[in-house]
Amino acid sequence: MRGTAFGAPIVKKIYHPLPITRSAEGPRERRKMTTKQLISEIKPGDKVDTYFSVNYKKPVQDYKYGSMFEFRVADRSGQITVKYWGGQDRGAVERIHNSFDREQVVHVSGEAAEYKGLVEVSVSEKNGGTLRKLDEGGYDISQLIRTYENIDDMKKRVLELASLVQQKDLRRLLDSFFGDAEFMAAFSAAPASISLHSAAVGGLMFHTIHVAELCASICDLHPDLDRDLVIAGALLHDIGKIEGFKVTSNISATERGNLVGHIILADEELRKRIERIEGFPEALGSKIRHIVLSHHGRKEWGSPVEPMFPEALAVHEADDLDAKLDNMITKRNEAVTEDDWIWDPRHSRLIFLR
Repeated sequence: MRGTAFGAPIVKKIYHPLPITRSAEGPRERRKMTTKQLISEIKPGDKVDTYFSVNYKKPVQDYKYGSMFEFRVADRSGQITVKYWGGQDRGAVERIHNSFDREQVVHVSGEAAEYKGLVEVSVSEKNGGTLRKLDEGGYDISQLIRTYENIDDMKKRVLELASLVQQKDLRRLLDSFFGDAEFMAAFSAAPASISLHSAAVGGLMFHTIHVAELCASICDLHPDLDRDLVIAGALLHDIGKIEGFKVTSNISATERGNLVGHIILADEELRKRIERIEGFPEALGSKIRHIVLSHHGRKEWGSPVEPMFPEALAVHEADDLDAKLDNMITKRNEAVTEDDWIWDPRHSRLIFLR
């Protein structure tokens, strides 16, 4: 393994992180004017005249004055509900409803309002609203999905982090993933979430690198930890998200992502790769699988098991810290408001912007 996919062996190497370029366009002061109305900018009372990607839509239903339907849309800044209020001609409403589908892009004109504490967009004849599907090329995909700019640099960093692992069986396991060109292409294009953190093309790799680097620092502070096991676990903890998410005009969960979940998907792939490695120690396999299966920390947070040894706890805490920090930093950077505070439902608290 030495000198192959991960380069020459590293002995007592000091790892110096390279800067990662975020996909965001900069602090909020530079982001107030955009070529597209972003969901994060829409406030009650605003006129809306822009395009979004469709996450899902609900069937047509009747209301007091005719027929209506609602659907959920997204762009690179978030998600919002749109409600189309039609008249007595149900057939006309159904034709509009059937003119677009999920993962397609629609132009929406209407008016924003607050309903049950949330902002939504109302489209009706009364406010001059319209809906129409846009063909590919009729919109800027970068306004719908964020993309990290330095994917190649991040790929190199993943390989460098993997090369820090010296235990031969773990190195063989890591090489089976990161030495696989097809896996690496999928890994480098996947997002880390739909909207909570690192929700961008390249977001999974961005998040994985951060978790691995946090774990490396934890191991420096706690030398009794099995460093190789911690770093390997950090690099592999979220591999199930490759199959669990898909990227079209938006980021959404796959069928298996919803039904099985990314943690179990990761464990399935991990077991397959371990079984192909001749002589892989059973106890080591159980440990690396446990790190992946327990990385959400609690059963109520989706982990089948909770961390039962220090290395597993280290990966969980690093994962949780990076996800929460990335979410809060993004919220602060992308806030468009004259106020010094915004409410963040993810953290159930105010975020100070100044």
